[in-house]
Amino acid sequence: MSKPSDVVNIALAEVGYQEKASNAYLDDKTANAGSANWTKYARDLAAAGYYNGGKNGFAWCDVFVDWCFFKAYGAVEGQRIQCQSGPLGAGCIYSAQYYQQKGRYDRNPKVGDQVFFQSGGEIGHTGIVVEVTDSTIVTVEGNSSDQVKKNTYNRSNSYIAGYGHPLYSDSSADAEEPAKPVTAPETPTVTCVVSLPQLKNGAEGVTVKNAQTLLILKGYYCGGRIVSGRETADGEFGPTTEKSVKSFQSKKNLTADGIIGAATWKALLTA
Repeated sequence: MSKPSDVVNIALAEVGYQEKASNAYLDDKTANAGSANWTKYARDLAAAGYYNGGKNGFAWCDVFVDWCFFKAYGAVEGQRIQCQSGPLGAGCIYSAQYYQQKGRYDRNPKVGDQVFFQSGGEIGHTGIVVEVTDSTIVTVEGNSSDQVKKNTYNRSNSYIAGYGHPLYSDSSADAEEPAKPVTAPETPTVTCVVSLPQLKNGAEGVTVKNAQTLLILKGYYCGGRIVSGRETADGEFGPTTEKSVKSFQSKKNLTADGIIGAATWKALLTA
């Protein structure tokens, strides 16, 4: 039986955890505090094979949410409850789309929901709802001022984009989708449909940052700051990113036009 309190209690216990300046003292709440995006959350999920690559050194708000579900239910069941049907759950945009594809995304908050925040109409931050009143919500968010933090918002706040409703089993609506046992050595077939925009020189925002992160993971420099020996994606599609896109396209026998369209997105996500 899965219930919201499982995840809420885990999230509340992490309040005060500070991200680290380097890959040291990851399990200590306050030691080695910094702003280089190193956390125990990304380390643990990388070991569990959660995503399409390691996420330490990158923005970690969504990684924190996933970790709470992972600690509560394990990798397979945790991702099922979060409606994650693909390896892109470390990105807020993709996590919201996973809920949307299941018909479990709206603007009506419940305790245990995954809340998504927006800026300029684009989702870029997330957390866990731990309290709900008629006028407010209380959240626990990773990567909030470089730490795990408890925050309160008016429910009418335009910063709130919407809420993803996990598949907890303590309600009749969720009981229709019981956990399915995984029988080794079968590999589950996953179908994931994600709408991705065309990106080119001059574009900016969270989607650009996601594309840059994929390029950086594959060894391409995109012009971002180097922190603790690692490049950080800056979300600005400039000449350096364009050059790296062209190099990647050439390597994959694609038209080297420096524009990230459908074919280049596919190559980035599957290479």
